[in-house]
Amino acid sequence: MNRRIEWIDIAKAIGIILVVYGHVILGVHDAGLWGNTLNYKLQHSFVYTTHMPLFFFLSGIFAVKWVTRLPQKAIWQKIRTLLIPYFIWGFIQAGIMQIFSSSTNNGQGLINALQLPFLPYAQFWFLYDLFFIFIFYYILVNGLKLPFKWIFSLAILLFLVSPLLKYWELWRIFYHFIFFILGTKVLNSGKMINSINPIISLIVFVLMNLLYFFIPLPFMAKNLLSFFVALSGILLIISISRYLNSTIVMYIGQNSMVIYLMHLIFAAGTRICLLKIGIDNLTIQIILGLSIGLMGPIITLICTKYLRIDKILF
Repeated sequence: MNRRIEWIDIAKAIGIILVVYGHVILGVHDAGLWGNTLNYKLQHSFVYTTHMPLFFFLSGIFAVKWVTRLPQKAIWQKIRTLLIPYFIWGFIQAGIMQIFSSSTNNGQGLINALQLPFLPYAQFWFLYDLFFIFIFYYILVNGLKLPFKWIFSLAILLFLVSPLLKYWELWRIFYHFIFFILGTKVLNSGKMINSINPIISLIVFVLMNLLYFFIPLPFMAKNLLSFFVALSGILLIISISRYLNSTIVMYIGQNSMVIYLMHLIFAAGTRICLLKIGIDNLTIQIILGLSIGLMGPIITLICTKYLRIDKILF
């Protein structure tokens, strides 16, 4: 495996760890185990400003080759890798949440599964929105034959107006499209990627997040600032990924989609089980929630491979 793919896998691993951690701390907060303290709010802000823009950015990297495929093959590939897992695990998670609805934080269940064709719920919005972003990008490149500068200009415009579009998933699709487009240029920017200094990136990321968190700004200005906060986080994670060489971390990154699909089932299940046996210690809840949220999906994947049903489920 070449070095470039290695750092992408590591970046995906960092991203999915942030996703699981973000949902774990949100879960214990909503369950009343962690108050609305400054510590919680800062951690929540630092995680949520970056982790999903990162995944749209990384997805853009793989769109460069994908967009050269014939329409039928291109669309089917995204149906197979995004929409089918979206519906399968959307129904599975909804069924589990329905059974344990009295113990969950938000009471989601089978009604959410029935709405999946037009309204994603929980973490599944990412797969749903990413599918439409891929299709939108394909139309711009192959249908309208737009050059990159025009696509990038459109992405900027859509980002700026995204907070005003509350219909369906438009605001999230338009907000994240610019990160996806930036990702399409990564493979041609090797020198720039190699020049990113992790120490400087960390300082910029922290300062940008503190500015975003503490400085009151008008709504649209806040949205604009969020772009630079997310971009600073993406650059930080890229810089770290270039220096971090770990087989375990790479394995997590290679299976980030599997973890993404199932982590809430295991993380929420861990929190509920611990509370049932009287363990409400915040540290224990977070450590076990994060650990099982990461390991549970991987163990499940190994079992499905043994049963030869992994190709169906994922």
